Amino acid sequence: MPVMENLYQKDLILSSNATTQEEVFSEISQILLEKGIVKDSFKDAIVERELNYPTGLDLSPVAEGLPNVAIPHTETEHCDAKVVVFVKLTNPIVFHSMIAPDNELNVNYLFMIINNEKTNQTNVLSELMAFMTDVDNVKTLEALETNKEIYDFLTNKK
Repeated sequence: MPVMENLYQKDLILSSNATTQEEVFSEISQILLEKGIVKDSFKDAIVERELNYPTGLDLSPVAEGLPNVAIPHTETEHCDAKVVVFVKLTNPIVFHSMIAPDNELNVNYLFMIINNEKTNQTNVLSELMAFMTDVDNVKTLEALETNKEIYDFLTNKK
């Protein structure tokens, strides 16, 4: 995934103890705002977008026992950079399914797409989906403990 590897940054591999979407979005939005990656409008925009267009991904059809993930993102005008923020959740957080919005999923990982470019959002989304529907990738991710290990894995650093 040549495109994706460049979108991860060591300081944007995060962990969160949040227990709700609102909490995790507030926490991550604040970090991103301080780093100049998003605008003030970002938090409200991502909360609103998640309500209307859920991004939870049920990985049980891929393989039994895989953790679920979500890919929160919002419109380009709320973003000041193009990165993917990875968040490992200490407590699974309920997200609604992208495919079946009435279904609730306990999500363990967030891949937040921050994109200030009008193009390429679908490329990033499809590469993330390809990554997450690969059983070995998700199992490896589950086994990694430190943010550095996760960063090295996501960027294919050996």
